[in-house]
Amino acid sequence: MSQLQRSPELGVWYVFDKSRRIAIIRYVEVRGRRLLRSVTFDRDPAERQLIGYFPEDAMRLAVEFTWWEYIKHTGRSTSNRR
Repeated sequence: MSQLQRSPELGVWYVFDKSRRIAIIRYVEVRGRRLLRSVTFDRDPAERQLIGYFPEDAMRLAVEFTWWEYIKHTGRSTSNRR
């Protein structure tokens, strides 16, 4: 999970491909249940697209799924991440 960086905002993390921010993962509450929500990164919040919701204790799953969705849509990365 070397491409994950905690944001200064509590409960928010950024996923990177090298120095390019590709997604935002944050804790959200849905119907009284705390989950992780992953969205694509765009400076305009209205342009961000949902990647998925994950159990609150499944950060690794959220990051891996986010990463593979990114690779699926953009092609192979040159990052050191495997």
